[in-house]
Amino acid sequence: MWYFIRPDAVSALEDPKVIEALPRYVDIVKNKKLAKFRICRLIPVEISGDESMEELWNIHKKLMNEYIKLEKELDEGKTIPSETPKFSLLHLKSTIAQRIMRSCILCERRCMKNREEGELGYCKVGKEMLVSSYFDHMGEEPEIVPSFTVYDFKSAELAWDAISGASTVKTGL
Repeated sequence: MWYFIRPDAVSALEDPKVIEALPRYVDIVKNKKLAKFRICRLIPVEISGDESMEELWNIHKKLMNEYIKLEKELDEGKTIPSETPKFSLLHLKSTIAQRIMRSCILCERRCMKNREEGELGYCKVGKEMLVSSYFDHMGEEPEIVPSFTVYDFKSAELAWDAISGASTVKTGL
């Protein structure tokens, strides 16, 4: 649908400079490759939930090696598994993010507030974010259209962009 709103974005996907700069993104948009979050959902993880952050990060590091291998195999044409595990690398990443909320370091201010307990950091966002808007962003850069953007009510300082499954945190907007 986005290609009707921003036809220039479609032509950007054929631009040699865009293809050179963002080859994986272009292939994902053209359904030639899987987005990274979809690959993460294919890698099984077994944890009890009692692991320390250090243990979770060690598991994450080990599984990222598996991720790199699987991404390469899928990119080379390996068949995508039809079954997804009950608990995956994507779930592990979510678990780590939830733990980070207990001593928040999500933005550059690293306030260490316990958002799980409702403490507010510089951005004024606590345990839950009250979303003011979310939308497919048809922004200025045709080579990364569409992207998905979420804004919260309390803070103009924290914005989450998810571009083809890749999340980033920006501050000072």
